[in-house]
This record gives sequence, structure tokens and C-alpha cells, in this order.
Amino acid sequence: MRPVVGGTMTVYALLVGVDAYRAVSPLRGCRADVTAAQDLLTAQVKGTPPAIRTLLDGDATRAAVIDGIRMHLGLAGPGDTALFWFAGHGSQAPAPPGLWYLEPTGMVQTLICADSREHGTPDLYDKELAVLLGEVAATGAHTVAVLDCCYAGGAARNEVPEQEARARYAPARHDVPDMAALVAAAPLAADAEYVALAACRSFELAQELPLNGLTHGVFTWALLRALARLGLHATSRDLLTRARCLVEDVVPNQVPELFPQVPGPGDRPFLGGPLAVGGAGVVMRHLRGAWEIDAGTCHGLPPGDGVRVAVAGEPVRREARVVSVRTERSLVEPAGWEPDEEKQYPVVLASMPLPATTVAVDGDEPLVRAVTEAMASSPHVRLAVAEVPELRVRTDAAGRIRILGTDTTPVAPEIAGGPAAVGRVVETLEHIARWRQVKALDNPLSALASRVGVEIVEARPGERRAPLDRPPIRPGPDGSVRLSYRWSGHGWVPPTVFIRLHNHAGRPLHLVLLDLTDRYRVWAGLFPGGRVEHGRAAAALEGRPVQMGLPPDVPPAPGRTVRDWLKLFVAEEHFSSRPFELPRLGEPGLSTRRDAIGLRGVLDRLGRAAVHRDASAVAVDDVYDWATVTVPIRTVVPDGRP
Repeated sequence: MRPVVGGTMTVYALLVGVDAYRAVSPLRGCRADVTAAQDLLTAQVKGTPPAIRTLLDGDATRAAVIDGIRMHLGLAGPGDTALFWFAGHGSQAPAPPGLWYLEPTGMVQTLICADSREHGTPDLYDKELAVLLGEVAATGAHTVAVLDCCYAGGAARNEVPEQEARARYAPARHDVPDMAALVAAAPLAADAEYVALAACRSFELAQELPLNGLTHGVFTWALLRALARLGLHATSRDLLTRARCLVEDVVPNQVPELFPQVPGPGDRPFLGGPLAVGGAGVVMRHLRGAWEIDAGTCHGLPPGDGVRVAVAGEPVRREARVVSVRTERSLVEPAGWEPDEEKQYPVVLASMPLPATTVAVDGDEPLVRAVTEAMASSPHVRLAVAEVPELRVRTDAAGRIRILGTDTTPVAPEIAGGPAAVGRVVETLEHIARWRQVKALDNPLSALASRVGVEIVEARPGERRAPLDRPPIRPGPDGSVRLSYRWSGHGWVPPTVFIRLHNHAGRPLHLVLLDLTDRYRVWAGLFPGGRVEHGRAAAALEGRPVQMGLPPDVPPAPGRTVRDWLKLFVAEEHFSSRPFELPRLGEPGLSTRRDAIGLRGVLDRLGRAAVHRDASAVAVDDVYDWATVTVPIRTVVPDGRP
């Protein structure tokens, strides 16, 4: 058995740097990039020295690069790391017609080897590279590619003098490449994954310029600085984020990218090791003289005052106020502390005031004035001004009061006039508003939602416990799970299902499952709360069948339907489900007073008491990540009888 090196068994590296080309313009910093990368690997990899093959200038032919990937990186096996580092020209070419589904732009990206375009020698196309690296990854080796060339992935940033900067770019080819032979000779394992750290987006240019006395590719210079600062055990994602900050501070129009972008191999240490889990999905970093987070309106972050983030995983609470929400990022200001501009900070949502439900009131003037005045002190509802109201209160001369939805259909029982009418109206409005707020509650900054799941599984006659492996019921085109009553010969029988919960977050999480009904009930009895380990499943009602159906006072009849929303809350720390519970509208139950324990904690301090933890749990100033997943269910009584 080979000795362990830097968290892996052996590091195999193929380093390619081309300044001198035969058929395209020369570059100046690629040899320096490769030399610096080799020096860093030699110095930082402990134990057995890394197995490094270097191809410079004329030695870096297309055939030599392909051979180096197959024959040198191909020596890597399970537990090893295979590193391919390319510094040179990049370009584009029309995508073959058969690859239309992979390239919506109609172009493929290429690496230009030393002999590319000489005597008809083609570039090395991205699909060929994917096949070659996929073949290496299929052996079980942790496979990483660093591509410092134009069109490597994409980028563009601050201006540099034109005489100093040089793009690693060659004109696009206009012939359609024939990749069939290589693809056929090296079938790619379907599940093989490798990590790529690209200097720029696929439609942009990568720059090189003088840095610290030598010409370097800006991305390689930045990545090597990040490696020196964070170490080889930092994840590819963390290194890319740090390198991106440095690149964007130096050159314009160059945004390094990580592939794949979803959680996976990019969350392992750069040179291999266990998957890093537990970090926040959003990072605060210093860029162009200001602090920002990589989340904005496209991620669901609301504009406006009161939104704050906090550094995750630290004993001292450190927050930053969101001052400007943009499409893909937001500017923040640290609140009462000075972050290190050389560091990046994982953050979670600390505070996000939820908007009050808007209400319009019309009809009998004295009653309108009384309801409006009573709503003025409510944290859950407010009078609609210029916007379309979400709820509408209408009164008539007889004193009867109706509460309507946006489509003007009643959403609550009619309220009779009288001395207590105003209080009942506001209490009903607040009940509906609180239900709506629970239904809408979400954490746009968390990656946890993609790592947990709620599955609705058919319960077969006579089954008493939930099966673990039965496929779940697939949602319909509208995203809802549809369930149906069945006719037994004696009457309609409501459907029964099992509900499974899954945790694939890489760490234990606390889960709560709420059932929100269309009568504005919030019930936590399905799964009131419990810790679920990574890779494990849990079941509602301790695995017993769950009956879905119409309310008890509504007899089943063809065409009748009822809706439920199953809402899963997950968090890194224990919390109580009790503050969320609401009885059916109009039924006695948990207090709906404004000062009652409950959603005030969410409204006033979402991150501090995201779901109002028990007093015996972790202190309320702790910062933890949380998320929600919602599954709509529609239960119907079919038209007609079998």
C-alpha cells in the first residue's frame, strides 16, 4: 500500500504551460504559472513527494497532453488525487450538431496546445477533456482541473492598462470538430465526477499581466495566493471564492467559476479528503472596497431595511447589515466589528422582518374606522395603501362582516355585528396572517433545503408501518401530490399514505413537520420534532399510516377537494414546534393574542429565534442555519363511482 500524502495516498499532477505557440500568438506568463504551481505542490504536500509531470511550450502537444492525462493521471486510483493544471490559450468552436443539448450557445470551448492549428492539428475540445478526466475520475481518484485560459468558464472585472494586460485568447475556429473517435475510445463512466476551477466564464477572456515582478495568469496568481493562505486542505469551493475576490480586485471582466456548482466534489479538500459539510451556503467577502454576500434578489433575499446576516460557526455573534440588495449579490456593512479583508466568512440569515398581510376595509363607515384603528397596532396585518390587498373586510348596513380573499371569495365564516365584532375581525385577520406567514416562511440563504426531503408514499391495504424503499408518489404538473378517495361499495374511503423524511446534509439536523390545512390550521403532530442523522430517514406518526381527507364536518361527495401543505422545518439546533401551532379558524386552541409566544420571534429576530427554541435548548444568541421545504397535497373525491 502506498503511503498517505496530504490526506490522500498519492498526488499525481500534470502541469501544462504554453507560452511559445507554433500557429498562434505567444503568451508570457504560462511557464511561470506552472513553475509556481509545481513549487507550491512540492513544498506543501507532505510525506511522499507528489508525482509531477510537466509539459512546457513545445512539449505540450495535443498528443502529449492526451497521453499525460491517460498514462500519468491514469495511474491514480481510489484515494489518490489527479490534478490537471493548464495555462495557455483558450478558444471556441461551433458545437457539433449532436451536442446541441449540452451547448445552448452553439459553441464549445477549447484548449490550444502547442501544435494546435499547425498542419490541421485540432485544439483539445472541452468535451474531449471531459471524457479524459472522467476516465480518470472513474477509477475512484479525486480529480481536479485548473484551467487558466480564455473561455475556461467565464469572467470580467476592473480595468487594467491595455499595454500591460494580455488575454489568453486565440480566434475561434470555424470548422466543426470530429470528437467521435476519442469519445468512443474512452467511454466516460456515467457517475464519474471531477472538479474544475476555471479562470473565467465560458463567454469571457482570462488575463495575464505583471504581478510581483513576474508575468502570471491573474487566476493562477490568485489561486496560488489562496492556497498559500488557506492551505491544501481548504475545499475547492473555498479556494475559488477567495481567488475570485483577488481576481476581481485586479482585472475587469473575469469571474472565476467552480464546476460543478452544486454541493459535491467541490466541497472536498483541494487535494482530496472527506467531504466538507456543515458550512453555510453564503459567503461574505471583501471586494472592490466593500463587503458583499453572494446572494441577492434572484435568491429570494428581500430588499428593504432590517435584513441581517451573521457569521456561522463562531461563539461570538458577529453580524452585518444588508444595505443594498442586487440581483446576484448584496452589499453589507459589518455591525460593530472589523472583519479581516483577507478572509471570507460563511454567513447565515440572522434577521429578516416578514411583511405584514395587507388588508382593505370598506362598507359601514363607523365599523371601517374602528377596524382600521384596531389594526394599527398589529404586527401581523396593516392597512393596504396603494397595493392590491391580500385580504378584504366588507361590512353592510346590517352590521354583517365578511372577510374575503384576493378573488373576493370568503375565507372565513361571516361575523355578526355587535360590540365584540371589531375584536373578532382583527383576531380572525391575524390568525389568517400568521398562517400565511408560516406557509411562506423560507430562508433564501440556506443550502439545507436541497439536502433534505419529504416523500409521500402509498399505503397499501393492511400495511401498518412505512416502507423504507418504496418509490414516493410523484407530484403532478402543478407541483402538488394528488390523492383520491376510493369507493368501497358502502361509502367513500379517504386515502392513507406514509410520510418519509430524509436528511442528506452530511450532519445531524433537527426536523419538524407541520401540516397546514386550508382551514388555517397549523398542526405539528405528524412529526413534532426530532434529530435525524445524516443519511437516515424518519417517518411521520412513528411510521404509522397518515389519513388525508376532508374535515370531519364535511361529508365526502364527488368533486369535493381539500388542500394541505406539508412544511418541513430543518435546523442545525433544536427548536420547539409549539409556537407555530394554530387551531382551525374559529376553534378554541392555542392563544392567538399578539403577545403570545409564537411568530413574534420570527418577525422580530428570524435568525435569533427562527422557530423559537425551547428555553432549555441552546442560548438564543447562537447562530445556526435553517431551511424549509413545502409539499402541497390535493385530496379529491372523484366524480362518479366505480
